[in-house]
Amino acid sequence: MPIEQVLMSKEKWLDFWQYFKGEQAQVAGVELLYEQIKKSDPTLLANNASWTELYREQGTIEAELKTPTWPITREHMAEIMLCPPDSIPDSLMDDYARCVETFGLNRINQAYFLGQCGHESCGLRYPVEIHDGSNYEGRSDLGNSHPGDGVKFAGTGWIQVTGRYNHQRFSDYLATQGKSDPKVMAVGKTYTSEVYPWTISGFWWSSNEMIDYCNGRPEVDQVGARVNGRYLPNGYEDRRAFTARAFRVLGE
Repeated sequence: MPIEQVLMSKEKWLDFWQYFKGEQAQVAGVELLYEQIKKSDPTLLANNASWTELYREQGTIEAELKTPTWPITREHMAEIMLCPPDSIPDSLMDDYARCVETFGLNRINQAYFLGQCGHESCGLRYPVEIHDGSNYEGRSDLGNSHPGDGVKFAGTGWIQVTGRYNHQRFSDYLATQGKSDPKVMAVGKTYTSEVYPWTISGFWWSSNEMIDYCNGRPEVDQVGARVNGRYLPNGYEDRRAFTARAFRVLGE
């Protein structure tokens, strides 16, 4: 009796390649795949094959993300978040700089934004929600219409953006900016939390009309309610403390 072949899903296939690190066994596996492709359809190995051109284009995404000047110092970020400066890598500060420039966050908005992100991430300790997200499974209000969406699209980024709907909106936004990134939807939270922790948070902030709202200097608890969905928001005292430090450090 022949062994039943179980094919990888597209999502599993994309996830599979994230773990390629050029190790000897991995290289041998890729060489075997090359030979099999060469036998079955050698046109797929052409230098101008459509998939290779697309791959090269996607490979330039991070290079194209030009980094503006950091709007605050690493030390100031650490002071706000109550963490050691050396725990904040350049890549994180770079993403924050892109976020501030892209969405036009003035000093007032940065203070409110950092205050909410500080609470949601426990001072930049958790770029992904601590709970695995299984409690979001099947949540239509989050757009979780596919099996596994709850875990795949659980809270990501420093403000904990949640659900297929919000991830799809962010993916669509990147496409409009000429920076399409299929991994946002194919991989989900484990990817966005690593590559776009500030940017996906800033997108949520901007698209939910927080910028104009915060320019009016609302009470911190009101801002927290818009983020958390309830008044008083969960952890309101912590949100107040993070926001107060941000305003003090930023001089607003």
